[in-house]
Amino acid sequence: MMNKPLYKLADEYLAIAKAMVDQELPDEVIADTLEGASGEIEEKAWNVAAMILQFEGETDMVRAAEKRMTARRKSLENRVEWMRQYLLSNLLVTGISEVSSPEFVVKVCDCPPRAVLDDEDAIPNTFKVEETIISVRKDEVRKAMLDGEIIPGAHLERGQRLSIK
Repeated sequence: MMNKPLYKLADEYLAIAKAMVDQELPDEVIADTLEGASGEIEEKAWNVAAMILQFEGETDMVRAAEKRMTARRKSLENRVEWMRQYLLSNLLVTGISEVSSPEFVVKVCDCPPRAVLDDEDAIPNTFKVEETIISVRKDEVRKAMLDGEIIPGAHLERGQRLSIK
């Protein structure tokens, strides 16, 4: 019987409970029968909870690996940028504008002009854009509603979560 999924066991449990209530059996008989039926559900729930804990552990390991990989990627990107600047500055100092090999060609190229803003306040308003950011402070809305205040356009919702300790 242990190969039944948890949702089927739960459905069977509810069907047994409904049938027993419909038959108007004594409370003691109903409790004994449901206790026996709940054993399989509890065992299946323990197995599912164990898998959840295992996956949470793996998630932590993956998250740690991601941090290490991100740090490694950033280190490599920084090294590449440093080496580019190193090569460029040495080519500029020596006046060499091109180095060729069978695999690649290295050239010192001029970049397109870019705007550098020395003093943003001195820039004419025609070049400025006004940005307004409006956001709702959800935590303050929640606190006010918990204190009994009615906030139009908002309501409190209580969800449920699973705790495995």
